[in-house]
Amino acid sequence: MSSGCSSLNPFADSIAEYDMDGKHEISLGLMPGEQLAFEMRNPGSGGYQFDGVSFDPELVSLDKFKIIKADSGLMGDFGRWRFEFTTVGLGAAPVIINIKRPGDDTRDAYKVINMDITKDGPPFFKW
Repeated sequence: MSSGCSSLNPFADSIAEYDMDGKHEISLGLMPGEQLAFEMRNPGSGGYQFDGVSFDPELVSLDKFKIIKADSGLMGDFGRWRFEFTTVGLGAAPVIINIKRPGDDTRDAYKVINMDITKDGPPFFKW
């Protein structure tokens, strides 16, 4: 039998999942070594296309980017995007998922994930 909480929590080693639908920006307190997944609607129905992810590679690594095909069968449903990251350093910086319209030079921040990575994780609040 293993010691620690992992024997009690079957999800202890799983990726933390964040649904970004309806959210433009979130802030997270994290520790190094955490794995995170962010999923969101593909904005292709609005005429946008993916234009890269901006992040500090000393703080996070992008492990996987996946396009999940639409299963609704509805016209205009472009499916979903899924990004998986691992925190690797200490500091604070945003991860920005960028989009733009075809033929445009201007990119827009579709989703902003503010990460504050400390060795202690999120601050402890006393009630």
